[in-house]
Amino acid sequence: MIINPDHVTIAVSDADTAIKFFALLGFRKDHVATIDGGVPARYMGMPAMKAQHITLVLEGAKPHFEIQLLAFEQPPATDPGAHPTNLRKLGFNHIAFRVDDIEATTAHLVANGIKMLSDEMDYISRKLRLFEGPEGITFELVQRDD
Repeated sequence: MIINPDHVTIAVSDADTAIKFFALLGFRKDHVATIDGGVPARYMGMPAMKAQHITLVLEGAKPHFEIQLLAFEQPPATDPGAHPTNLRKLGFNHIAFRVDDIEATTAHLVANGIKMLSDEMDYISRKLRLFEGPEGITFELVQRDD
């Protein structure tokens, strides 16, 4: 059985921008490793992969939670017709972070130039709001009423 979420991995073209973005949400850089072929590359099905693997840890999270960034030496080509914030696409949809004060967190993010993608919505005893993160990924803030 699953115990809890452990990490989310995001491929990025600009690791510094992504690190700064996730720092706004309380993540700190914990570990950086270089993948240059070898076991990690074979495990991921890309034996010739060259990338920086950057682990960001959410400070104070219990249980432990990480965002793992992959900054490829040669970023893979992107499909200009499939923008990551398109919530109807198949595959990865969005990541959600629980917060205590959605209004304060929203103000903090907007003040730091983060693009809001939706107005706040009340849904099933929680407040929700969508934002655009690094590489155009969609992330959501969740404030539960419990």
